[in-house]
Amino acid sequence: MSTKQDARKQKAAEKREQVTQAYTATVERIENDPEFAAAFAAFAEKFPTYSQKNQALIFAQMDTATVCAGFNKWKAEGRMVRKGEKGIKIFAPSSKIEKDEKGNPVKDEKGETKKTSFFVMVTVFDISQTEEIQD
Repeated sequence: MSTKQDARKQKAAEKREQVTQAYTATVERIENDPEFAAAFAAFAEKFPTYSQKNQALIFAQMDTATVCAGFNKWKAEGRMVRKGEKGIKIFAPSSKIEKDEKGNPVKDEKGETKKTSFFVMVTVFDISQTEEIQD
């Protein structure tokens, strides 16, 4: 593996750790501070399609967020993320096909390709961080 790849992986691991620490602190505060918990509950109602963990992650990083989406989703909606905006990190489900030593897909007892599910850190942006694309 190249030094560049190692550096990128190290930076990603550090960012994951920062996000996890922010999440943990937010959850502890929600559990121990009734006013903060009420503020989080009102905030979470704006994000019904997100998991409770992702709601807390968004809240920890930008408690003023109202509508979040990824870069490409905003582009498809006719909006662009303003240059220099800092993204909000959340976790999205992903999967990959399991492969044997020869690189062939592994099949289960039903003959279907086996997949491994996991979560990856992704970046979303609040609508306040975007602007309409001008033609």
